[in-house]
Amino acid sequence: MNAKTNETMIDGREASIALRLPYYWFRDPTERSRYRIPHYVMGGLIRYRLSELSEWAAKSSAVKEWRPDDARGGDE
Repeated sequence: MNAKTNETMIDGREASIALRLPYYWFRDPTERSRYRIPHYVMGGLIRYRLSELSEWAAKSSAVKEWRPDDARGGDE
């Protein structure tokens, strides 16, 4: 059995909070497509797996551009 099948699915708001990214990226179908955000449609609802989102965020240039200070660790 794949471990991902047991992973809890989260909604767009939870994804936005967990990754510290704009909610509209997860809410809007155009943005999801634009940024190639991994997601699932379940009974008309959009759901995400945090493990897949974390992997996507680590590779996504859009995420790095959105949070450039996080990539360097910040200078504060």
